[in-house]
Amino acid sequence: MNKSIKLLQITDCHLQETPLTEFKGFYPDQRLDAVIKHIESQQLPIASFEHLLLSGDLAHCAKASVYQRILDKTRHLANQTHWLAGNHDDVQVMQTFSDMQRNIVIDGDWAIVLLDSTAGANGLGSGSLSTAELRFLSKVEQLPVAHILLALHHPPVAFGSLWQDAIKLGNSSEFWQVLNALTKVRAITFGHLHQEQYLKKGQLELFCTPATAPQFKERQITPVLEDNPQLAAPGYRLLELHSDGKISTTVHRVPAS
Repeated sequence: MNKSIKLLQITDCHLQETPLTEFKGFYPDQRLDAVIKHIESQQLPIASFEHLLLSGDLAHCAKASVYQRILDKTRHLANQTHWLAGNHDDVQVMQTFSDMQRNIVIDGDWAIVLLDSTAGANGLGSGSLSTAELRFLSKVEQLPVAHILLALHHPPVAFGSLWQDAIKLGNSSEFWQVLNALTKVRAITFGHLHQEQYLKKGQLELFCTPATAPQFKERQITPVLEDNPQLAAPGYRLLELHSDGKISTTVHRVPAS
């Protein structure tokens, strides 16, 4: 197939129980709404987005009504919507949405594999892949596709921010041990850092997508909110997965009003 797959990634929304509840001095619903409005205003062929990926920390108050709210806000943005959990999410509550329980999405030459990195959480923001999840990852090479995009919440590498590196993927060494035996994985996309990052590890590309919630400054010892107006703005990522295994991607920010 020569079809390319267009994917929209939104992450780290941190929606509260009500839209009028603040998070770090901001209203998460307002910031998510601004992202949605920005996407809608770009004269993008919205119907051409095959997939919307909601990549964790969707709710800061993990109630079913909050998850329903985010789905109601975002589902029209793409033909199919997929989500995965972050450390602030409640996996059991998310599992009550039976139509959202996919961990493999096959489209054309690609598979999008959704990993749950919330095992072994320590209450400080960390998370790991369970033994079962590592076993699942080890078998994705058997999928009838040429290329694989992995998605999870926690970054599997350090980015030089002391407090965030301490709460990255807890068993990243085991993750890489499994991944190094796989030949179809082309890229990994994640959130959690509340900032944009890019890293190339061999031929593998790693994308961190900024939050819709408030952003954090990179390379800090302790948490510091971003004060650069451009970097502080809520953001999202567009990815285009090409049939030859290459990926085109851009991060978009909501301009300050």
